[in-house]
Amino acid sequence: MKKKLSSFELFDYFNIALMLFLGAICVLPLMHIVALSFSSSPAVMSNQVFFWPVEFTTAAYQRAFEDPQLLKSFWVSIKRVTLGVSIGLFVTCLAGYVLSKGGGRDGIAGHKFFIFFFIFALLFNGGLIPTYQLITGMGLYDSIWAIILPGLTNVFYIVLVMNFFSTLPKSLEESAFLDGANHFQVFYKIYLPLSVPVIATIGLFMVVYEWNEFFAGQIYMKADNVPLSTFIKSAITLPDFSTSNSEELQKLNFRSISSAQVVFAALPILALFPVLQKFFTRGIVIGGVKE
Repeated sequence: MKKKLSSFELFDYFNIALMLFLGAICVLPLMHIVALSFSSSPAVMSNQVFFWPVEFTTAAYQRAFEDPQLLKSFWVSIKRVTLGVSIGLFVTCLAGYVLSKGGGRDGIAGHKFFIFFFIFALLFNGGLIPTYQLITGMGLYDSIWAIILPGLTNVFYIVLVMNFFSTLPKSLEESAFLDGANHFQVFYKIYLPLSVPVIATIGLFMVVYEWNEFFAGQIYMKADNVPLSTFIKSAITLPDFSTSNSEELQKLNFRSISSAQVVFAALPILALFPVLQKFFTRGIVIGGVKE
């Protein structure tokens, strides 16, 4: 007699099938892009490439790295991520620490107003044209700060950090205050070491945003000083077929070159995610639930 599956087992099987389906949706397009980047031009043009390279070649990567703007844009993105994430995490954690104190004797006066102010800023913004006028009026056009400062903080991240700090035992900071510590010492020596999971999670979000965001570089930076995402977006939109060698033109294909550029741009994020993955789920749960 066959055993009848329980509702919990059916739910588990459904979850497994759904996760496999969603995983395939995420992985298969990436496999296709990688296969295109390593395939020959005739194979790409004849649509023979799916998830495995056809007539393996690295000509697309060689042509992609011949463009000096690719590595220059890569360096701009490295600076953007380094400065944007480090400063953004510092500001976010400071704001979360202050707001987690609440009001009254241990907090700040009018903390509810500040929370409302942040929530209002989350729902509404000044608009594209006023922001552009502000950036240009401050003399930041074509500087690295023009693509860092507008998206430096995110209210959602501040709320996560605030909720996480609120769950920490008050006895920790009270003991530190009794020993003569001030708020900055409590923040730096107690709160930050205990908040590694939520900081790593938020840091991963910030890295992905700073690395992939292209619109700010398109409107605030000159063409020779754009980040990598903006450069690749422009290269895909307006491909460069300038070559005087007919044999080279036969070996190359716009789809192969653009795929090689996309793979090159995705490698840093793909390499970083496994390092921070162990903190990801824990950080979201701890920062998103307040007891």
